[in-house]
Formats: sequence, structure tokens, C-alpha cells
Amino acid sequence: MLEVNPRQSIDAASALTSKESITAATNGVYARLREVSLYGRDMIALPDVLADNTINTLAGNRLVREWNNQIGSHMSNWQQSYYGINQINLILAALEEFDTDQDYKNGIRGQNLFLRALYYHNLMRAYAYDPTAIVDAQNRGGVPIMERGAIAVEEIVYGARATIEETYAFIYRDLEEAYELIPVANNSRGPFFATKGAVAALFSRVALYNGDYERVVAESQKAINSGIASFPNAEQLEASWRSERHPESFFEIPFATPDNVGSNESLRATFMTRTTVESTATASHGNVVLSEDLLAQFSETDGRRAFIQSGLGANRAFFEINKFASKNGVPNLDNVPVIRYAEVLLNRAEAHAALNQTAAANAELNKIRTRANLAAVNLQGDALKAEILQQRRLEFAFEGHRFFDLKRLGMPIVKESETIAFEDLRILSRIPVREVEINTNLKQNFGY
Repeated sequence: MLEVNPRQSIDAASALTSKESITAATNGVYARLREVSLYGRDMIALPDVLADNTINTLAGNRLVREWNNQIGSHMSNWQQSYYGINQINLILAALEEFDTDQDYKNGIRGQNLFLRALYYHNLMRAYAYDPTAIVDAQNRGGVPIMERGAIAVEEIVYGARATIEETYAFIYRDLEEAYELIPVANNSRGPFFATKGAVAALFSRVALYNGDYERVVAESQKAINSGIASFPNAEQLEASWRSERHPESFFEIPFATPDNVGSNESLRATFMTRTTVESTATASHGNVVLSEDLLAQFSETDGRRAFIQSGLGANRAFFEINKFASKNGVPNLDNVPVIRYAEVLLNRAEAHAALNQTAAANAELNKIRTRANLAAVNLQGDALKAEILQQRRLEFAFEGHRFFDLKRLGMPIVKESETIAFEDLRILSRIPVREVEINTNLKQNFGY
């Protein structure tokens, strides 16, 4: 009687035979995103740790190897992502056999296609080159595409890596169908569940990584028009990060009390020595802090300095980011914005700049600059593109973008300790060794 299954688990033998079980299984796919290797920590923290935004204070010995860019210490979202993809595929197969109203089936299918696209794009960001920047001699392709779920080991298909083009085409198809299937009524469930606005926002990111700039412009407009998210003004900027639900979020992962990953691996504990912004007692190591270079990029008038404060105890000489500061009222429980309004604007600005639509690019860029109390600019060419990248660095500091931005642009990572060239094998993550050993069709990334 005391053996209680984890609240997100389902029995494969009896599952997916009712609306209740299919809905529960879909909620389980959302819940998996809270894993530490996904948005519980690593998809947010590691892209800044691996790049040039951070210093590791070495306290607690966490993420030190990643900060030193040691071989094999990188993103590790492979296993949990494919668990999630397998769950999705089982749900999609069950829907085809389940006799129920079409509106319900469309809504569930649309949500799962959105989630599958998110899982796959994050795999591509970690384990494959982006279409915009490839080292041809080292390119081993994209990732294996799984379209059929497996319950038993003997049902697993050990596929090879699809090409980068094939994988992006697959992600595009999922997003296009998801947008058509998800009902407008789902808007009331945003940003914690998939909506048309969330699909379009994610599509603007995927298309940017694919160098498909006209699609970026189109999808970003659809996201903005959806009304799912808003763009707080300068006076509301700090408060937007203190609210439980970020008003800019097109898609956000909520964390409730049972989801607490604790004071060792939470984003709050990773980035801060305080429990809250106002705390005066040291509560954790806060071993990932701002690099001197990043700190120097924020002008004295920049409104985003509200998210920077000196640490406590051993961190009193360092500066910490307080975007994840127990804003839900419970230590270490912070909802995680996955895609927010500012990203859609900067995706759009970058796409306009790539299309030589200078006026439009400046207009979107200046929405970010003026909100941060910076003067509007009128730039062209390389100077415009550089400023868009700079604003991405400042706006999304400690939100999981910096490494991926440098990677998709083919740029080196310049750290105080070393410069990691784009051609370095460490730009791509190592596929888990056990996966390569089990699946002889799977090629390991170059150099590992």
C-alpha cells in the first residue's frame, strides 16, 4: 500500500487507453523537461558556463569541468531527450487507435509535436552543427530520428544519424502540423502548455538556426500576434522577473513543490549565494558568477543591471545573476522561461539584418535597447549584426543562449584561460559512449 508510483509515471501495460491516461502521459512529457540535464539546470546554465559569460568560483566543485571545457564535459541531454521522444511517439501511436472526438485528438497530437520539435532541436544544438556554420571535414550529420515508440527493448530501432537537412526538415514538419492542430482555446493554458504562439516562437528560433531568415520574420510575427506573451516596458522590467509567471514567456516550465531539485543543482543555487534577492545570509555556493568581461559590457545606465548583485560570504568579491531568485516563494523553485518575447524580437532583428532590411532590423533592435535605458541606434552591415549579437548576450545572460549563439555563427569562444576555435572538437557534445557501443549504426562526433 505504501508503494506509490512517481506522480508522472504510467504503467505501459495498461496505459494510453483513455483520455485520462493519454492526457497524463502528455503531462509526463512536459514534466520531463524539468530534469537537471534539461531545463532543471543544464539547458539554462551550461551554455553560459561553456562560453565566455561566467567564472566558476570552484566552490562545491560543480560544473568546473564544463567551465574548463574539458573533453567530454558538455551538454548531456541525449538520454532524457530520447526518453521524452519515445513517450511522445507512444502517445501519437495510441491516438491513432483511440476512438474519441477529433478535437481532443488534434489538441493532444499538436502539443506532442511541439514538444518533439523542442526536444529534437535541443539535441541538434548540442550534438550537431547548425546549418549556418559547419566544419565539413568533421560533420557527422544530425541525430537519429525516431518516429515509432518502443515499450520493450526488442522493439527499439537502432537508427543512424539523419543528415542535418533531414533533421531540420523533420522539425519543420512537426512545428507546421502542431501550429495547425493546436486550438486557439489553448491560449488560456499558456505559457505552461503548448499554444499556437509558443509554436510560432519556437519556429522563429529553429528557422534562425537554419538560416531561413524569411521564415524567421513570418513566424516571429505570428508569435507576436498570438497575444500569448507581452513585452514589459522599462519600468516593469525588473518586476517581470520577480513574478511567478514571466509575462514575456511564450513557453515556460513551471516548478511546483514536488519538483524541487534542491539546493545543490537548482538554478538559484548554481547562480546565487542568497535564497532571495533580499536575503542577507549565505544559503549556497553560487559557484557560477559573471565573468569580468560580461560585467563590463553592461553600461551604468543599463536597466538589466537590476539582475546583477554582489554575492555573499566567499562570493562577496563576485557578481551574481538573480533572475532565478526563488520567485515562486519557495527556495529553489523558479519557473523557467524557455522562449520569451525578447528572443522573438532579436530573432526577427537578426533575420532582417541578414536580409539587408536595415530599417526593420534597427527597429526591432531598438525595442530591446530602449527598454534597457540605452539610446536608440541606426546601424548598418556588420556593425548592426554585431550589436544584435551583443544585445542577445546582455538580454539573455544566464538564460542558456550564449554558447549556442556563438556556435551557430561559427565564432570562437574567447575565455581568459584559452580561446576555443570553432573547429575545435569541443564545440559539439560527445554522444554518450553506451549509445555508440549499443548502436553500431551511430557515428560518434569527431575527435571523441
